[in-house]
Amino acid sequence: MRALVRHAHARVPFYRRRMDAAGVRPEMIRTLEDLARLPIVSKADLRETPLSDLLAAGMRPADCFLVETSGSTGEPTRLYKDRGALFSVGAWASPPNISRWVGRRARRLMTLFVRHEHTLEAGLVRSLPRALLRVHEGDALAPPELQLRELNTHRPDLLITYPSVLRGLALVAKERGEPVHHPTAIVLSAEVFDAPTRRLAAEVFTSAYFNAYGSTEAGLMALECYHHRGLHVTGTRTIAELLHDGRPVAPGEAGEVVVTDLTNLATPIIRYAGLGDVAVWSPARCPCGRALPLLEVIEGRRVDAFVLPDGRIVHPYRLTLAIEHIDGVHRYQIVQEAPDRVRVFLVGPAGDGVATRQMVADAVAAILGPQVTIAVEPVAAIPPAPGEPGPRPVRSTVRH
Repeated sequence: MRALVRHAHARVPFYRRRMDAAGVRPEMIRTLEDLARLPIVSKADLRETPLSDLLAAGMRPADCFLVETSGSTGEPTRLYKDRGALFSVGAWASPPNISRWVGRRARRLMTLFVRHEHTLEAGLVRSLPRALLRVHEGDALAPPELQLRELNTHRPDLLITYPSVLRGLALVAKERGEPVHHPTAIVLSAEVFDAPTRRLAAEVFTSAYFNAYGSTEAGLMALECYHHRGLHVTGTRTIAELLHDGRPVAPGEAGEVVVTDLTNLATPIIRYAGLGDVAVWSPARCPCGRALPLLEVIEGRRVDAFVLPDGRIVHPYRLTLAIEHIDGVHRYQIVQEAPDRVRVFLVGPAGDGVATRQMVADAVAAILGPQVTIAVEPVAAIPPAPGEPGPRPVRSTVRH
């Protein structure tokens, strides 16, 4: 941590300005408690800073990998990852390591992730030696029918994907009543694995389920072991804080997740609060014997799949990836009010332009098809749904 802070102040213009403005010198950061001296970094801070000010001096963009958040919070962010940061995530997510965590052999691995050019997963594939990637890489945006066919063909011991993708697989398998391969373990990440999805999946798959907590900005941050007592923070690569009104919370009290990634020197992530997640520390020690901090509950990024009138299932990331690069689109929400009716809310500059609204409508229509009516509306703000910490960018109010 001390080395990361010294590096960020000396070589990254963004952090040097922020530390100097806060009156903090690197030599003042000596213990974990001293970390609180550093200013919190928001998603807007990163998004509004030129990439040149986020990249460490002496590092060339060509030698790094540019990653971009999926837009699952409605506010995509771009930053650089160096090879060491990608290797760190790859090592934690490797089949031998995952096997130890889930207590089951996982030699055959299959992933169903978004394969967009600037995803963290694409960075791993491009940067790591092929010998380390003995895995079948499926596409989270492919039709569930194709994903199910791949699952039955490759028959993995371990499947790693998003809860919304698993939900789509389970829905198709249940409707078709066909034989389905059951991975020994299924690891779920990037979204909340809520009770309805868990119940639906259990009707189809006899697999053991495990949660992994990660982000594009900070990589893999916590992982559940086979005792299912919570998620262990990946302490060799991550420092996690839970804060309420800027102060650390006690075990059992909900706090905002603030993360520091110890592995990425290209664009350091130090005290980053842009995930929009809420979590609770567990006061217990896990029977597995690991002394890593234990997260009891994580609630935050939630996304909904759309089920259309013709039965097609559309993954929400297809929608966010389709509109987040349109000029003027900063904050948005796509809501399915009925199988054939969708509304898109735009905040900020996008709400002022007829042309922008039409481009958004066309992009969404190209995915959902002519059977769905799409209305794009400018709004001043997007409030969260009751009981949620922030507004979801993609929501479906249709029961399915």
